[in-house]
Amino acid sequence: MQTLESVGRGYYNYYNISSRTKTKDGKAVQSWYDRDLSSEEINSNNAGQLNREYAGADICRKVRDMFEDTAASNRAKYSDPDEMKCAVWAKYSASPKYNHLSFEERTALARTEINMTLFGEVDYSSAQIVGKINGDITKNTVSSANNSNAGFNRQMLAKQIGNVFSNNGISSSLMGGKSFQFSVNGSTGQLSVSLLNGDSDSEENVSLLEQMTSALNSNNNSKNLFYNLLYNSSKQGKIANDQLSKWKVYSEFKNITGQDIRSFKQKENGFVNEKGESASDIYREALKTSKKVPAEFKGAAFDYFSELEKDAMKYDMSKVADLTLSLEYSNGAVKLDGDTGSLNMKI
Repeated sequence: MQTLESVGRGYYNYYNISSRTKTKDGKAVQSWYDRDLSSEEINSNNAGQLNREYAGADICRKVRDMFEDTAASNRAKYSDPDEMKCAVWAKYSASPKYNHLSFEERTALARTEINMTLFGEVDYSSAQIVGKINGDITKNTVSSANNSNAGFNRQMLAKQIGNVFSNNGISSSLMGGKSFQFSVNGSTGQLSVSLLNGDSDSEENVSLLEQMTSALNSNNNSKNLFYNLLYNSSKQGKIANDQLSKWKVYSEFKNITGQDIRSFKQKENGFVNEKGESASDIYREALKTSKKVPAEFKGAAFDYFSELEKDAMKYDMSKVADLTLSLEYSNGAVKLDGDTGSLNMKI
């Protein structure tokens, strides 16, 4: 399943970076947020009428336009892409101009400038954050967007889910008029599928549920779906604070150390493992050698983790359930929740 963060990459490759797929005949490939949706996509059987120009695409275009001149200046100044990247990271980490911004916000700005310089396009996740920093970018888009549109286009999401099933031999005729619930555990990344109508114990339905579960748990599909739901439900305030806090500290610790902070004991001053080592110290040591965070941002990254741990300490994590997000799917459509058009979430 492709998420909005990855659809249509390949706009152009200014520095001829070999790790990026080169375009045929050197011609630019249109970014996903610039292309027109086909009438088939626009008029699919998704519940609710969606705005053709959905918020995500509009924000991406506006953020790209913001960085167009800066990107052109960087390409004229730096012939080496690594030199350019270092300069951009240093700019957002060292300049007092950006001290008021969080680590996440500065990272989003740096990534946006780098992507625009290298490839002339922006990625959706960074554009969201940059759009919030610059309130005028999101003001008109978000206010004019239909209420069901909160960070990703449900119509496209339904289409992507359908493509996953089609690629795995699961036809719409097999699903018939059945309704399903997809639930994704944010910590394990595992997705489960349950039948909301009909006999879930019948041989036919058991086999169908197994096929659907297998398809959605392959190729990072469940992870992409979780992040789409996470953004949407966060925007609508549908996630309990304690669950969100647990997921954030778990994800950051896992990303840098590879360890599961849920196995640590919660003490008065933080999380501690069975050896008596604090999560904070383990994170600090792992961060020193981690290649996931640029050197200029490692201090800010540690401060960020410290904030997450401090927030988690407000709750008894042993009694807080893992964050699980769900949606309903029926007849090739993502089911909306009532008149608000929001996804049917189960936290």
